[in-house]
Amino acid sequence: MALSFDPPPVGRSIRMHRERRGLTLRGLAARLEVSAGTLSAIENGATSLSVERLCGIAQELDLPPQALLVLPDAGGRAPASASAGARGDWREFAELTVDPALRGAMIVFCRKGFHGASIREIADAAGLSVPGLYHYHPSKLAMLVALLDLTMDDLTWRLEAVRAGVTDDVERLRITVECLALFHARRPGPAFVGASEMRSFEPGEDKDRIVLSRKRIQQMLYDDIAALVGDLPDAGTRVVMLGNAISTMCTAVAQWFDPDGAVDADRLAVLYADAAVAMCACPPSRDHGRARARKNPVPEGKAS
Repeated sequence: MALSFDPPPVGRSIRMHRERRGLTLRGLAARLEVSAGTLSAIENGATSLSVERLCGIAQELDLPPQALLVLPDAGGRAPASASAGARGDWREFAELTVDPALRGAMIVFCRKGFHGASIREIADAAGLSVPGLYHYHPSKLAMLVALLDLTMDDLTWRLEAVRAGVTDDVERLRITVECLALFHARRPGPAFVGASEMRSFEPGEDKDRIVLSRKRIQQMLYDDIAALVGDLPDAGTRVVMLGNAISTMCTAVAQWFDPDGAVDADRLAVLYADAAVAMCACPPSRDHGRARARKNPVPEGKAS
């Protein structure tokens, strides 16, 4: 009889290692020569995992097989879910603890954008002198970096907390989108700056780090959608299009949501989650011809 491992903790470890290496569910499945559905079942603990398969996955992830028997952070930091849980309830949004300079920068960046904001305006919004502002941060760019790092950390721990232990594909997508939408409704300032000011960065370590954090979050959506879409002929295109549409839908909340409006943030987040699941569950159109634009359209008045 072939030995097998209890899949739930191993599957979660595989997913975490895969996401940290920037590998998609389909990408790793292709390397292993299995379907995306099979790999999703392994990661969700819905199927057993043989020693041979475990070794094959470890090889593709450039890890010793025993590394997959524990969560990635178990040998050093606390596991992501533990540190996330220690922060509290992901649905609770206490006021962010930031220094006066960052608070002033947030106000002015939201109002005028990074390039339109002056140091004097930031200092005035912070209630500081210009020299006092520089006591906290050496430059306007350093303030933007600090704000985006803070924003990505705040969003990431919430997503890790809400996704931990969820094995059902539909529920994982639903709860992920609910978390994303709620974050952008409850943290409109940081979310707006994070979405609009990436263009203000010059290439370098800070930009690379923040871009990687954003890609990891986007990859969560891609993987969740891939598990639902299955092996349709256009599944890859469908996953990217749906993932981008859903993430854009959520980030836009920061621009229009009114906390005093008819729908509160919690209800909005649930509605967005339902909409995302419905989008991914929609069957493919039978008439693909209507979706294709002609490469050489026939001029008006001429026969085709």
